[in-house]
Amino acid sequence: MSKGAPYTFTVKAKEAALSEITGELSRLLKVPFTLTPLVGKQKVTLEFGGLNLEATLRMLAPQSYVDYVAGGDGGDEPKALAIYLQGMNEPMPSMNAAVRGTSEAILIEGDTEEGTNSDAQRKKEEENPLRVSFANNQLSVRARKQPLSVVLFKIASEVGVPFEMRYDSAELVDVEFQNFPLDQAFRSLSPGVRFYYRVDLQTFQVQPLRLALLSPASAKSL
Repeated sequence: MSKGAPYTFTVKAKEAALSEITGELSRLLKVPFTLTPLVGKQKVTLEFGGLNLEATLRMLAPQSYVDYVAGGDGGDEPKALAIYLQGMNEPMPSMNAAVRGTSEAILIEGDTEEGTNSDAQRKKEEENPLRVSFANNQLSVRARKQPLSVVLFKIASEVGVPFEMRYDSAELVDVEFQNFPLDQAFRSLSPGVRFYYRVDLQTFQVQPLRLALLSPASAKSL
């Protein structure tokens, strides 16, 4: 493995057990590998260098998946959490094989105060303070001084994943973006947001898994 990010890999193997190769990759990456019995029995002969993680995994097995977590400050690269190598047409690993939540937030919305302004005036002032749309794995958000937890709950509902609120944040969000990839979108919201997802390396399809809001201390430790 190269010394600096973005990491690349060199593999030289002659009739080597795939489990030995993945064992060494797991040690270098500090990420667990899961091999199906079919793939685990394979011996491979390979020689390549300078490939990134996903390209390397595609060289090792007909079908591979990676569970990632994205989020944090700036341009932090997504972090691999678990890697799965399988034979062709074997069933996909369980969606919660590596990404498990401890709770799921429930949001109750409503106007708890009766203002003196007319309904029409109030609606005009508050028109569309939060808009979220999700299509083709791209997210668009318009939030005007909205609670971060409310924005994340709305996003999770649109994307179709659980939202785990591990921290009751008072942060307000004032942001607008259009058609951002999901990992980029969550980096634009808050350093405490974490987005968990799976990539199918045969089709490169992204499967969202979970959205979480972490406390500042927990976010720094990841």
